[in-house]
Amino acid sequence: MNYLRVDVYRNAGIDCSARGVTSDESNMMVVPCVSGPITAEQAELNEYVILVPGKAGNRMHVKPEGVGRHTMFGGNFVYSSDSRFGETYGSNPVHVHDRIEY
Repeated sequence: MNYLRVDVYRNAGIDCSARGVTSDESNMMVVPCVSGPITAEQAELNEYVILVPGKAGNRMHVKPEGVGRHTMFGGNFVYSSDSRFGETYGSNPVHVHDRIEY
């Protein structure tokens, strides 16, 4: 599987993700993309956070790979101006479900 790097869009000053992966500005995020430039080996080597697609109702979202708990929308979005993102995920930013309540 190949991946595409995405940018996180967050509210300045307020973190509603309860310290989800998108709250840390140092995390580099990638999403699966068949024609993406980042290989699985590169993603692992560079410690990218892999966001996997899912659906809630009729709306697509992404969430961190390997999270076994129920996640919810924490207020942040991901997007890339790369045309491959639009071909795979549509023309709008995608919700990130990285909020987990303990």
